[in-house]
Amino acid sequence: MSENRKQLVSVRLCQADIERIRAIACRLRVRESDVIRFALRLAFSKLAPLLDMDAHGADLIPIFLECGPELTYHFDLDSRTLDSILNDGVGDSQKKIDSGDIELIAALHIPGFHLHAKMKTLPKLEIGRLSLSGALQQYLYEKYIHSENQNFDDGAVAPSAKKQLLRMDTAIAD
Repeated sequence: MSENRKQLVSVRLCQADIERIRAIACRLRVRESDVIRFALRLAFSKLAPLLDMDAHGADLIPIFLECGPELTYHFDLDSRTLDSILNDGVGDSQKKIDSGDIELIAALHIPGFHLHAKMKTLPKLEIGRLSLSGALQQYLYEKYIHSENQNFDDGAVAPSAKKQLLRMDTAIAD
């Protein structure tokens, strides 16, 4: 059998999603299946760090900075589940994510007041135009990603995190 062989899969979609797929397909003048495959590839590229079984703790922070609210909401991830996703298998204590920070990540999709109350415990940040979630992203980025990069002698970014950091720099700047 060929490795490039495609397989038919059945997926349940709500009517609104089907209408969106049809509208995008029509606008792009492509088949609906092309739109679905594109959406899957886009999701896989964003979720790629989760495919790396050697990535734990701080290695996974970029994905939760980029997709955290959507991931926690869609998959109903609570802080206990997030803790096991992030910290199980962490050998280096510097890569371990603090439980308080995990609670903040889990609270990203909860309405602002709850997150605002939790954020009062964070160090004061120069956030300027950043939203509440933007301030949390800045805090986590500086604590886990930026401080990790300072450990390199030449200040270079770890190769495995370079693409993720570029996306995060753009997201935080917005």
